[in-house]
Amino acid sequence: MSIETPSKTSGTLHIQRKGPDGQRREITLEEWKTAVAGHEGLRLSDGDAQQVNPLTHAVITMPNRGGDAEVWREDCQDWLRVFWWSPLGYVSFPAPDPAQRVEQIRLDLARSLALHLDAKIYDDEGREAD
Repeated sequence: MSIETPSKTSGTLHIQRKGPDGQRREITLEEWKTAVAGHEGLRLSDGDAQQVNPLTHAVITMPNRGGDAEVWREDCQDWLRVFWWSPLGYVSFPAPDPAQRVEQIRLDLARSLALHLDAKIYDDEGREAD
């Protein structure tokens, strides 16, 4: 699977480490914070993420477990929460739309973070996406 053409069934990608046996190896919160701090245009988020359900208009809150990270969006001059660290030891982010250049820039950042963490990018089904 090419990362430029993510699986239609996979709306989320994950930065993960896997051992030689294929078992996931944890990315600790401290490792993640260090990786975030080493990248310009990326910072840890404050507070929980909130989004409005477009169908019901209900506000959905997603708790920040200390490792949510935001990317600076030059085009709209604002920070956008993109990465979610999980206590299970991986980082998730939305699969990019290949037609959107700004999303490809975000993908390059995810690749750089994965490299820094000695990890790779996988889709929801556990297939390597890079």
